Amino acid sequence: MADEDSGRELPQRVRGEARSGSSVPAPSPSPVLSEELRQRMRAAVTAERSGTATKQDEAPGSKATSPKPGRSARPKAPRPKAPRREPPAAPQPSAAPEPPAAPEPPATPQPPATPEPHVRPVRAANAGPIPEDEITQRIEITAKPPSPARRRAAGRSRTRRTARIAAVVLVIGVLAVAAVSYFGRSSPSSPTSGAAAGQAAKARAAAASWVIQQVSRDVQVSCDSVMCAALRARGFPSGQLLVLGSASRVPTSSAVVVETPAVVSLFGTSLATAFAPAVLASFGSGRSLITVRVIAPGGAAGYRKDLNKDLQARKTAGSALLGDSLISVPALAEHELSAGEVDSRLVLALADLAGHLPIAIVQFGTDGPGASAYLPLRFVDLAENVTAAHLGRAAYAKAVREYLAQVKVSYRPASITTVPLPDGHPGLRVTVSAPSPLGVFGT
Repeated sequence: MADEDSGRELPQRVRGEARSGSSVPAPSPSPVLSEELRQRMRAAVTAERSGTATKQDEAPGSKATSPKPGRSARPKAPRPKAPRREPPAAPQPSAAPEPPAAPEPPATPQPPATPEPHVRPVRAANAGPIPEDEITQRIEITAKPPSPARRRAAGRSRTRRTARIAAVVLVIGVLAVAAVSYFGRSSPSSPTSGAAAGQAAKARAAAASWVIQQVSRDVQVSCDSVMCAALRARGFPSGQLLVLGSASRVPTSSAVVVETPAVVSLFGTSLATAFAPAVLASFGSGRSLITVRVIAPGGAAGYRKDLNKDLQARKTAGSALLGDSLISVPALAEHELSAGEVDSRLVLALADLAGHLPIAIVQFGTDGPGASAYLPLRFVDLAENVTAAHLGRAAYAKAVREYLAQVKVSYRPASITTVPLPDGHPGLRVTVSAPSPLGVFGT
């Protein structure tokens, strides 16, 4: 039927006529188409159909249609390549002239076409490797450079992230330093601090015991609260203890000061250089060092002046003691007496004892570790087996003790004890208290 219809002439609508209305114009005579125009129209229709069929065949997943059973497929004649479809030329009227064409309405402006988004083509599973041109196109589409706004935002984000990381590292560093400083300092739980605390306690106990044994109960002693408590616990009179604190001044009213690290923190080096230059004894070392010092009420210069003056008086008294026939003195002890190195109270006590019993001096000394060398020697060791006394050891020792216990208080010994002598025999150690008074022979 298509072939039959193709030979029939098609009616043509006159351009400008109304599609519908109350009055229908009379049909115009059909224009006669030339044979050349008919062939061109047939070729255009054939090409359009051929293109549509080709697109359907190329579509993915499309299936070839088979002819229906009972019908034989019409053989298709080869279709000539049709040129690009052109609008048909206006037909030429043969009989009546055409009425004047109505003016065309103005064209309505169309909005600009929106570009369609790029759709990634779907590839079949058996399509084979992707061509290089397609890969390059995909890379160019995917790897688009970021916009300036995104670059600025990314830069600000990196800057903030870097600042946060730096702040965290700084805080960690500060905390680490604080932890090292806190746990590295003296702590009772650490072995080093425990050993230091033990050394300080040992030095404090030794100093307290020495003060109890060697310092006179008649003088005032200055000390920090801990040391004063230790002395009080060992029997030192509470009324003779002056506790030093943050509001204390230099204790010039005291005769002795126990210089602990706490006392050093109060007065610095002023005690050692200006007010208490002489050391009676020292214990410990480093941060646990404790020194027992003689306080000079008139200052260091006045103390040295009084000390030199007393030294001359001791020289005179010691040399006079050497002339007594009832006193046996070895060479070293003789030198110490004549040099004025012996405490004035010992010289007086020995002179008094020699008038009652013959005596044999073994040695002089001082019972103060680390004491200043210019301080007088405060003890003397006596032998117990004195032939001239015509007494046994025990009887002689008892006679000496009894006599020295009743001498004048100003030079009465603080203690008389039995000690081993250099030859291995027992002897008597007669000790006077600290500190040594100055000006004894001048009064």
